[in-house]
Amino acid sequence: MILLVSVIEAVVCLLVLCVSRLVRNRRERVRREAATATRPLILQAVGHEDPDAGAVLASLDQRSWRAAQPTVLRLLGRIKGGSHASLTEILLSRGIVDRALTDGARPRGLKRAHAASLLALTGHALRTDPRRGPEARATLHRQLTDRNATVREGAVRALGRVGDADSARLLLAQLRSPRAVAAGLTGDALIRIGPAAVPALIEAVHGTGGEHRALAVELLGLIRDRRAVATLSTALEDRSAAVRASAAAALGRVAEPAAVPALIHTVRADTSARVAVAASEALGLIGDPGAIPVLREALAADGYRQAHTAAQALLRLGPAGRDALTESTLAEGSVAAHAREALATAQVVAGGER
Repeated sequence: MILLVSVIEAVVCLLVLCVSRLVRNRRERVRREAATATRPLILQAVGHEDPDAGAVLASLDQRSWRAAQPTVLRLLGRIKGGSHASLTEILLSRGIVDRALTDGARPRGLKRAHAASLLALTGHALRTDPRRGPEARATLHRQLTDRNATVREGAVRALGRVGDADSARLLLAQLRSPRAVAAGLTGDALIRIGPAAVPALIEAVHGTGGEHRALAVELLGLIRDRRAVATLSTALEDRSAAVRASAAAALGRVAEPAAVPALIHTVRADTSARVAVAASEALGLIGDPGAIPVLREALAADGYRQAHTAAQALLRLGPAGRDALTESTLAEGSVAAHAREALATAQVVAGGER
């Protein structure tokens, strides 16, 4: 009797398993068919081939939209410009973005993470939205301290698209938190925020923690905003060699001639070879002939890299820099060797470009 009951139970379990699999397979087949049917419509909306395609997508029944939405979200992460705006408008019209704003405060971490991801995909359009923009930023600001690491990372990415000056300050502040998101991810978000992040980054340069000051200096160089030149020039006197080197490199990227005197002083006076090298490179990038005397002096530096960098920087200064190198080939020892190497390299490069 017991054996019979066990056999019946096994058969019932097998039947349930088979039926569940059949139902799941059927649902998956229906979903694939629906996705295949809506894909041409999505491509028409993205390519602006059919002016009515967007409206048709926006009015799809719920079942068809569930099949189409994954394709729409994948495309949003790959396209820009008018096509991105078209798909974002469809999401807005269907209430998907408004739902994400609500989901950002849900108890379930998966819901909050999905909301941050969707706000990241639509962030460019939300940044200028008078209602949704501030609401999205408020939601994402709260998520920067979320207990779920995936949610925090999603919020940082999203703020790179929709963030403002206040977002930049909060992104920098969370770097000092025990729950800080990786500095690289935060830095990428600040670069995407762009000029609006400059005031917060300037404040961070004057803050504590050499690592954070160095990051702020580096990001100012990557954003290339001239408002940062005075702060970066001051950072050349920072107590941390890493900060000073980053400041010199950043000034080279900004390429503002007003920074030349501070960089010349750094090449002559800084005791760190790393900093002097960065300052020489920056002078070459700025291209001011006023840097020729100090770069000629640096050709006699004890370290190979510092002298080699000075020679390469002179090459960037055009005919006047080349004349200085030519004169230096008549000097003695390593000065002449570095000058000849730079001129020979320039000749090879010029020959390859012909």
